[in-house]
Formats: sequence, C-alpha cells, structure tokens
Amino acid sequence: MKKVYQVPYGTKDVLPGEMKARRSITDAIINLFDRWGYDEVKTPNFEYAETFGAGSQVDFRFFDRKNNLLMLRSDMTAPIARLTATRLNDGVKVKRLCYLASLYRYEEIQAGRQCEFEQAGVELLGVKSAAADAEVIVLAAEAMKAAGLKSFAISVGHAGFVSGIAEMAGFGAKETAQLKIALRKHDAVALSCLAKKCADPKVADIIENLLFLQGGAEILERFQNSALGEKCSAALQELQQIFELVKAYGTAEFLSFDLGLYRSFDYYTGMLFEIYLPEMGYPACGGGRYDTMMESFGMECPATGFALGVDRIFLALERKNAVDTCCCRDYFVAWQKDALPKAIVEANKLRAKGCSVELAAEAMSEQEAKIAAGEHSCRQLVYVK
Repeated sequence: MKKVYQVPYGTKDVLPGEMKARRSITDAIINLFDRWGYDEVKTPNFEYAETFGAGSQVDFRFFDRKNNLLMLRSDMTAPIARLTATRLNDGVKVKRLCYLASLYRYEEIQAGRQCEFEQAGVELLGVKSAAADAEVIVLAAEAMKAAGLKSFAISVGHAGFVSGIAEMAGFGAKETAQLKIALRKHDAVALSCLAKKCADPKVADIIENLLFLQGGAEILERFQNSALGEKCSAALQELQQIFELVKAYGTAEFLSFDLGLYRSFDYYTGMLFEIYLPEMGYPACGGGRYDTMMESFGMECPATGFALGVDRIFLALERKNAVDTCCCRDYFVAWQKDALPKAIVEANKLRAKGCSVELAAEAMSEQEAKIAAGEHSCRQLVYVK
C-alpha cells in the first residue's frame, strides 16, 4: 500500500464521534483548571533543541533553513519554563499556568502509547511549599474526576529521599545514575547489585528493597524514626506535611506513598507522584516539584506541576464503556424544492436558541427527510415547505 494512504508510525486519526467525546473531556479538564485559578497558555509545537536540555528525549529533530536545530516538544515543562522566564518574568510572583498540548516521543506503540499524544497539565510557579505540592496533587485528582474517572490511586514519592539514600551509600555520580535508572525500570536485580556496593547494612537493605517501600502514612513515620540522615529526613517531613494538607482537601483516600518512586525526567528535586487506573498498567498522570529548571533560563523560580495523558484517560473510559461517541444533533431541517431560504431562516432560529442543527444539503420529500433525519442521528425533524 502506498504511504500516502497511511498515517506515520505512532500517530492516528481521530474520527468524528471520538473527537466530540475527547473535546468534552478536555473542556471539562481545562474548565476545572480555570476554576482553580490557572491561566491557559499555548507554546509552539517545536522549539530550539537547547530549550529541552541534555537530559530530555530528542526523538524528533530537524533543521530549519538557517541550520538551527529544532525539536518537536517531548515535554511541556521546559517550554512553560522558557515562556515564564522570557515573557512572564514580571508582575505577580506566584503564577498558575495550564495547557492542552500535543507532544512527540518515540514509543513502542501499544494501547495508550503513541508517538504523538495529547496532554493537559498545570504548572504552579514561584512558590516552594508543601501547600503548592498538595494543591497540584489534589487538582490532578480532581481532573481525573472531571474526566469521568472515580477509581484511581495516587502514588507519591520524593526525589530527595532517593538522593539521600545514594549519599548515605557513598555512591558517586555513576552509581547514583544507575540507581535512578533501576528505579525507573523497576529493575530489582540491578538494585540488588547496587546494594552490594554499600558498606552500611541498613542502607544496603533499603536500596535492595526500594521497589517495595510502599504504603500509607505509617511508612513515613517508620523511616522518619530510622535516622537516615538530613536529606532523607527532610524529604519524609515534606511528604508528611503534604499528606496532612491533602487530607484537609478530603483527597487522602486516594493517596499512598512509594519511597522508591522515580520518574523519567531528571529535573525533579522534591515531591513527585503518579496516578494509576485499574484499566491500565502504566500511569495516566504524573508530576512533581522542579526547583532548578528555571535557572537554565536565567531565572530562579521554584515550581511544581503535573501532566495527564488525554489518550490514556480516553482509553480507560472506553474500557469502562463510559464514552459516548454518538454525533447526535437536536434537529434535522429538511426542505422541499424552492424552500431553501425559508429552511435557512428556520435553522438559524433554532441555532439561536442553542440547539444543534443540521441543514439538509439538497431538496427532498418529507418521507425522504424522515429517513435522512435518522441516518444523520438527529433527534427531531423540521420539514420546511
């Protein structure tokens, strides 16, 4: 088959019924962000490659006519940081921004994983506090609910706990990087090998079992009393503060802790979290604190935020049979020969009342109009003579 009849690897067409359902979901999410005080922004689909830094995925790059290296964005955090540092660097200190955007990463495609995908998210910039971290966690939970998902689990960790354990183990840059990679890949064998390099039996045991240090708030108290050093202790205290605030919001029922959680990007400096759905085996949402990223854009600005996968949410809803892809209209306005001007007037009156109206494209008999109204999924027929 000729390629002209196919879409590129990792992309897909969105058909009318699905597009309507997706728009309903994304509108509900963006409207929620607005109610929480977040302003929507839009950045280009591609940026200079340097914007994303050395640690980013750089799957789709190309040169412009001036030989500048450009890149289809693989993440929205860096573009939002760039926008904030260059366009919003004055005014109020605390900025709340949100977005709906297409992103591009090379993936081995499967259900819910594409090379081109859509994300909605928020960034809370200019404040470093447990209150800000709790806000984005709760807002992420509210976004899941707004999309129509009531059953989910929020797993929360802390980059500082992982870094603190690496320091206590005496790891250098190489071993610390290996530790983070092993956590991302859930590689228990690699963690066991790293544990053998640690002389302290207590720390070695933690490293070997990092993938299993999960539970409720009690796990924070357990390790807070284990004298694991200043960095680990500070991380656990932050998580406890976040938990108390999430509880005040009434969202603690969804929360658990995973002290071995480490996400794909290296810019996280504090709290990080993922949201899991029973309908799929990988996160539908993730985020965390990144306090140093803005420095690369010449601006010191602590920040926290999250992104949720629209495609993954839609897939989860489909698997629950909770998606309505019917393109129904309120009225089908049909007309007999020479009655088109009158039909246009009638259709416009109905639209002015807020009704969805499809106007017949050609003259037809009343019997033909009844059949056409059904074929076009219109609830009522108006026939103009």
